[in-house]
Amino acid sequence: MTRIDFYQLDPQRHQADKVVCQLCQKAYEKKQRTLLLTQSPDQTEHLDRQLWIFNDDSFVPHDTEQADEFDTPILINNNAENDNERQLLINLSGRIPDNFAQYERIIELVTEENKQQARQHYSFYKERGYPLNHHNL
Repeated sequence: MTRIDFYQLDPQRHQADKVVCQLCQKAYEKKQRTLLLTQSPDQTEHLDRQLWIFNDDSFVPHDTEQADEFDTPILINNNAENDNERQLLINLSGRIPDNFAQYERIIELVTEENKQQARQHYSFYKERGYPLNHHNL
């Protein structure tokens, strides 16, 4: 069964983009094939750039399209429908994709801007019996 983790960010201590990049780096280090599901093509482009520059000492292989000749460890996209065989979904999209249950784990970030949406997602998963974890950062 899919494990759901909610990460509540303290706006005084954490920037959402940096946390997302750190989560992607950890997923890559653990060899978890990851979909970073975004709200829009603009957010996809923004996070694609951020993963290149967020830390001078890191390398997080990623792309916005899955290439046939190379298995992209971190896929950044605003469409989850064509995804398959990824273990981790980092959901920034504002919606729960229809295929959410295919993932081993889902991470939802909770910020000041999306608290109401996060509550709705939490209720959705809870009503369906998914194991939920809450982390304060």
